[in-house]
Order: sequence, then C-alpha cells, then structure tokens
Amino acid sequence: MKYIVKAYDIDGQEMEFGNAVIGEEEEVSFETEKAAESFIKGIKFSLPNTFQYKIISKEDECK
Repeated sequence: MKYIVKAYDIDGQEMEFGNAVIGEEEEVSFETEKAAESFIKGIKFSLPNTFQYKIISKEDECK
C-alpha cells in the first residue's frame, strides 16, 4: 500500500510540497507510514511551526 502526506496550515488550508528536489510530481508517495513520518521530520524545519499533517493511504484518498 502507498501512503501520502497532506499538510495543512493553521486555517486548515492544504499546503503543497513544491520543491525542486522532489521534482515535478504533484504528490509525494511512500511505501510505508514510517517513511512518510520520516519525510515530515526531515522537512518540518522549512514549514511554518503551526502546520498540521495527515498521513493517509492512497486507497483511502480515492474513496
């Protein structure tokens, strides 16, 4: 199963992970939930300190 991370600002508006390192992809997917958590830990210094996030399975997103 693949997982994606959705990040939100303090007002609940979704934030995008636009980044040249990640590439042109509109979403970043991970093989495990732990990998998604590691991604957030690695980039959280570049996000506002009020950001919130959810890790969801791609299956759940399609529903």
